Amino acid sequence: MVNRSVPPEGQDGTTDAYREFRLPLTALALAIVTAGALDAFAFLRYGAFVANQSGNVIFLGMGPAGEHPEWPVSGAAIVAFAVSAGLVDLLRRSLRPPMASMVALAVTAAVMVVWTVLDLALAHGRYGMASRVLLAAAGAVAMGSLTTVATRATGVPTPITYQSGTTKHTGEQAVRWFLGPRAGRVEARHAALLGLFALGCYTTGGALGTLAQHQSRWVPPSGTVAMLVLMLLVRRRLGGSAGASPPDAAGR
Repeated sequence: MVNRSVPPEGQDGTTDAYREFRLPLTALALAIVTAGALDAFAFLRYGAFVANQSGNVIFLGMGPAGEHPEWPVSGAAIVAFAVSAGLVDLLRRSLRPPMASMVALAVTAAVMVVWTVLDLALAHGRYGMASRVLLAAAGAVAMGSLTTVATRATGVPTPITYQSGTTKHTGEQAVRWFLGPRAGRVEARHAALLGLFALGCYTTGGALGTLAQHQSRWVPPSGTVAMLVLMLLVRRRLGGSAGASPPDAAGR
């Protein structure tokens, strides 16, 4: 990875992974893989996503049209995700880094524990629509909280829980890398590779979440463990001030 200035915060208020975490790419990979795994698990068990709200919005339209009977589960996930993201974002803005990141991850981990208990008690949603609505909402609260953590890496958008924007940005930067002005190709390459990294992590998480269906009682607890590891990676002091060079690709 090339050196770039690390902005302390995006213009939209999002934080930068290099500023927020030690081993920033490791932290991003862990967060994105976790989101992908839990998304796959929830979709296969409940019929709705907990992180990918674009998919849920489509299901919300397909259901009343007669093609997706689980659409109430998708609706519950959308509402829970939005409310959680809004409340945790408001809480983060009232705190200073690194405490803001610690609190958001602690909220996510706490909700993961609640989700784990509910998932076991309700037999992974086998008791009917009402149980799946509750379980999807619990998972979406966790993912809504997680999405407020780090959504940039050296200024490049890298959302944790939804990848449509990542795909768009990666395509734009890949074209600039190969066909754009020579002066901007190095930065475009950096952004394109970072986007591919994020997409690969989410895909890997989806595969893991699918394979884990045979041991489904361990899937939400593994997300809790991932959040605890992320808390250990949060910088204890404000890092990556403007004008500083970010760590290399290994996150050192």
